[in-house]
Amino acid sequence: MSITKIERAGELAERARKSHHGVYLTGPNQVQVLEDELPAESLDGKNFLLASFGNCRCASDAKAIRQFDSHARVPSGTDRIALGHETLQIVLQAPEGANVKPGDVVVVTPGHATEPIDPLTFQPSESGVLSALGYSYRYLGGLRQFNFVPAGAPAYVKAQGFGNFFNPVNADEKTSLVTLAHAEPFACNYGTNKHIFTLGENGEFMYGVPPRAIVAYLSGTARMAMINLTIVASVPDEDLPPVVYVTGSQAKLDEMEEYALIKDLRARGTRVVLIDRKDPDIISKLTEFGKPVVVWTNYASADTYEQASAIMADGGNLNSYAGAVDPELTFDMSIGQAPTFSSTEEEAKAQIMEMHHNVSPNDLNRFRGLAKEPRVALLGFEPGSEREGAYLHQLPSGTPVLLSLDGQAREGYNTCLLEEGGFTDVFIAGTGEDAASTYSAIETHLARSAAVNLVDGNAVLKIRSKNAHYVTRHQICGKNVPWHMTNTSEPHADDMLVQAANPVSFDWMVKGVCGLQNVPTMMDEVEAAQPFGSFFAFTELEDLPWVETTASAFREAAESAGGSAKQALLAGAEALASNKDVWGRNVEEALYEGYGLTHPLNLA
Repeated sequence: MSITKIERAGELAERARKSHHGVYLTGPNQVQVLEDELPAESLDGKNFLLASFGNCRCASDAKAIRQFDSHARVPSGTDRIALGHETLQIVLQAPEGANVKPGDVVVVTPGHATEPIDPLTFQPSESGVLSALGYSYRYLGGLRQFNFVPAGAPAYVKAQGFGNFFNPVNADEKTSLVTLAHAEPFACNYGTNKHIFTLGENGEFMYGVPPRAIVAYLSGTARMAMINLTIVASVPDEDLPPVVYVTGSQAKLDEMEEYALIKDLRARGTRVVLIDRKDPDIISKLTEFGKPVVVWTNYASADTYEQASAIMADGGNLNSYAGAVDPELTFDMSIGQAPTFSSTEEEAKAQIMEMHHNVSPNDLNRFRGLAKEPRVALLGFEPGSEREGAYLHQLPSGTPVLLSLDGQAREGYNTCLLEEGGFTDVFIAGTGEDAASTYSAIETHLARSAAVNLVDGNAVLKIRSKNAHYVTRHQICGKNVPWHMTNTSEPHADDMLVQAANPVSFDWMVKGVCGLQNVPTMMDEVEAAQPFGSFFAFTELEDLPWVETTASAFREAAESAGGSAKQALLAGAEALASNKDVWGRNVEEALYEGYGLTHPLNLA
């Protein structure tokens, strides 16, 4: 007799009250499987209680693993963080009025806060962190067996601009758990592509990858780039990019030649140009058929940033994925000479209207002018000059203003200090090294979605990767800006819902799987080898060994396995053989049957 979702949720809710396993980050480069218990107060039926079915490894995990509590999303002084943000879970308990109910299989929105919060309570806190799933919590992560979320968390996350905390999935009989766990990287890419903007003839914001735009993926042979390219390719033939440049190691480019995605694009008329990242003529090859309008740097490095700056088309858009482990890694932006004006008053009005900000947190729409609650810096202007006065005259009464980097107060102005930070609108006068060094000094004190305008121009800015990672980071504004930045999306529930409601299959990317107990081994080996593909951990199939997803690898692993794991691997091998070694729902069903369990998506 088949078990129902409600019955499975009830059984799991009882198990959640006992000690259970999870994979935790416990220090720099320390990933461990530990036992834990949920706090007693979380089990009163008034909060959300969930069980994880599994989690995909994400390359951005590596930065948190290396940095631990120096990472912006990991609480300082913590002793353990539950890992995993590409996860699929089942709701065991939910408060009245929630958008989900017990038995619902859901994807979990990973982005939670644009201001520091206490990760246990989801309440604002000056000593808190910019919390996110898989980086900030002890009791919530894709690689915990059981998870707890405070009742008030969904309302807070929605107010922060991230949409619904949980979204139920809508899967047909062919959709796999792994494909659904890709809702997070899908949303990251889908959202990034929505946020991309170029400017129209009249300066209007035009959102999304422009139809027929040449695009480039630097260090683009890995999973995130291929997810993004899948989305870019899901348009009518007449809107496809005429040229797609991809750089990477020659070995991985050779593999890519056989990808169905690449063959399909070429058959539809797109020129896909695969370029060895060590090619000494790489810059000319990245522009041979025209400069790219959109460039994604899929691996933060000095080389990829140098290439991006060199090949961007005028007015194009640069996306920086995941940011750099080294927070001081920079890319160059060459700012041209600013336009001239008939008066300082005309200049101030025009340059203020060049500023632009997100309408609200994580909103792709932008508005021109000062921020809604401006905190302004006027730097490099001659103190007391007519020019400085023209800008000050345009500011709303009472606006806090920084008038010099030394923070000297000036009578008659609401002068603020550099170290107080949070500057929303920065105007930098002067050129060359003076302007560049002023920008460098103020950059780490910017608010999210800040606007910076070099009102004289003629300077080369070095923009820190750390400060240009998310779409809510700052923009360089002005007529003299050569291209724009939108960068990685902070995944929004609406974008995850696109994948949850109508999944795009990513089964072809699955190259390895394991059970919860073997996640540290999987992470170590994937980090060391950096192979292409997706790697999934089954939370319920705890002792499943780390194994490549081929029938032969499954059979070989079964020889040294015992009990349920042996049966599951042998059954999975048969399913893989029938699929020509491509992952599928039938492989997952075979694994679950080997453990005597019903596949989660087959629950009545």
